[in-house]
This record gives sequence, structure tokens and C-alpha cells, in this order.
Amino acid sequence: MIYFADPWNDYWHLTRLREIMRVVRKTKFESFLDVGCAEGLYLKLLSSNSETGSSGTGLDLAKNYLLKARVTSPKTSLVQGDAGKLPFRNDSFDLVLCSEVLEHVPNPKEVFRELVRASERYVLLTLAGENLFHFVMRKFRLVRVPNPYSEVGHGHINENRMSQTIIPWSVEARCNCLYSLTTSYFPANFLKNHRVPTWFISLMRLADRIIVRIPVLSEFGATQIAFVEKSRKL
Repeated sequence: MIYFADPWNDYWHLTRLREIMRVVRKTKFESFLDVGCAEGLYLKLLSSNSETGSSGTGLDLAKNYLLKARVTSPKTSLVQGDAGKLPFRNDSFDLVLCSEVLEHVPNPKEVFRELVRASERYVLLTLAGENLFHFVMRKFRLVRVPNPYSEVGHGHINENRMSQTIIPWSVEARCNCLYSLTTSYFPANFLKNHRVPTWFISLMRLADRIIVRIPVLSEFGATQIAFVEKSRKL
């Protein structure tokens, strides 16, 4: 879900949105699938950027999201289903998008394999990582991390680093990673809850551009994006 009204949420949500659309606008595709389409925002945006204006296909496990997606993108084909077992044949779509899903499933690698299987050429993923400051706080046991299984809908089941997941999984699946980005290193919700003034966000964005150049720190970002191309030999 993307929140446009709150500048603190914009810090990572709009960063992710801009990067997704930057990749999409440079990519030629006719058919596409949005896995975990939620309210259908990306279905609507990708439809306007496909070569044919195709509305594509959206899949989500939650029926209430699909009902909202029907309103947001009324001409879209919508399917209720599991990302870990996509109800589509091999090579069904030019582009498969999966944004902010892998951190919510217990089997992210299995889902990744399904995305590759359903794609004829491209897979565009985003996943939530652990921001740098939260990682440090956990390392020194200064924060208590709740059990994500203790309550339905509570937090992320996993927050993996892309260097340990998507990148090696792509190699294993014989996919070429065309583009990757990790950013958003600051705890926006924590700062918002402590009433830090919103002008501080500008400093955070500036610091993000510096941290991303430091190898030992760069992988600890809340926003992680990867664009991979499937091998033609698969």
C-alpha cells in the first residue's frame, strides 16, 4: 500500500514508485502480471506504459484487495491466487512485477522461482529490507523485535538483504540482473513518532545518496529494487 498524504511515508513509498516507473518506461513490453497487486495502483500505471496499452493481469490472495483493484483499474484481468503457486503457464507474460510481497511470505525463494517461470523475459521486484539504524539497534539489543507470527497482519515475516536473496537467486535461475538499488536507510516511522520536523527528510535523502556508495553499509536499506532478465535458453 502506498500513502501519498504523509511525507514520512513518501520517503520510501514514493522512492520505490519512482524507481519502478523509471525502469518500466525504459522497458518494452506488451503483456504484464502484477503479483500481489493489492489495490491496483501499479496495474493502472503499467497499463499506460505498455506498448499496446494492455491492462495486464493482477493477482492477489486477498479478495478485498481485488475488489478495490477492480475500481482502480476496471479493465484489468484479476485473479485470486497464491504467489507461491501461480495459476499461469510458463512464459506467459513479457514482464512480471512483484512489489512488497516477498517479505510477507514464508517461502520467498519459491515465489521468486514462480515469478521467473511465469515471465517470458523480465521480472521487476521490490522488497522491504531492514534500514541501517534499525539493524544497529537490533545488533546491540536496544530494541525488542516482535514475533511476526504472533498476530495476523503484524509486520514482516522476513526482511532479507537483496545481496543474500534476489541476486544469488537470479544467478541460480540463470537470470541476468540488469539493475538493482538499495536505499532508504533511515527509520521514517521512528522519526515521525518522535515528532522530528519533516524538513529533516531532505537531509535523509542526501545522506542516502552518500551511504549507498559505502559497501559495508549500502545493503541495509528499507527500499530494495531489482530488475532481472530471464535467459532465453530457459
